[in-house]
Amino acid sequence: MLALAARASADDVFDRLESVWTNLHDYAVTIEEHEVMGSETSEHELRYEFAKPDHARLDVVQGTKSGSVILWNGGDRVTAYRRNMSFFKIHGGVKDHDLTSLRGNGVLSPNMGDLLACFGQHRSALREHDGPVVDGEATDELQLPYADVSCPDDSPADRAITLDVLVVSKKTGLILERKRYEGESVVERWDLKDYKIDSGDVQADLK
Repeated sequence: MLALAARASADDVFDRLESVWTNLHDYAVTIEEHEVMGSETSEHELRYEFAKPDHARLDVVQGTKSGSVILWNGGDRVTAYRRNMSFFKIHGGVKDHDLTSLRGNGVLSPNMGDLLACFGQHRSALREHDGPVVDGEATDELQLPYADVSCPDDSPADRAITLDVLVVSKKTGLILERKRYEGESVVERWDLKDYKIDSGDVQADLK
């Protein structure tokens, strides 16, 4: 008789996420983003690239400010330009209104390292259960209730967040969805797909 596999705990799921992050040097991912702020909504397709320790690129593929590229090389400043117009650059802060989304998300928001560091600081509060099937992949859902929680990359709009949820592939340990709630309402949702891990392509794109 086959033994039943033990169900993953919140520690198991978080450990898997940390292991993925610890062992990679760079990654790229497509993010389909949905945000709600009061009566306004926004939809974007983003391409995000990150290389340790402190290099990131955010391309707005579709949606408001489509064609925008934002580069970060550490610190609290970024360089931005329009695709195919890199000769005309502007410089600003990582949280400047013109360089962030409806809810204030910017080039640091999808930084997996900062996200896991924040979840890790509140590890005792994490909850886990089986997640949905996403594109044919079984998942675990890791929940962080926002009670006296504030993550460094949060925007002022996130002060009303009550729950942060990561949907993690059981197979790869990669984040496939992120959902943030105000009460019962999802006000931020990311669908993450088309990952490239340590592909060798990211470093060239970050220049």
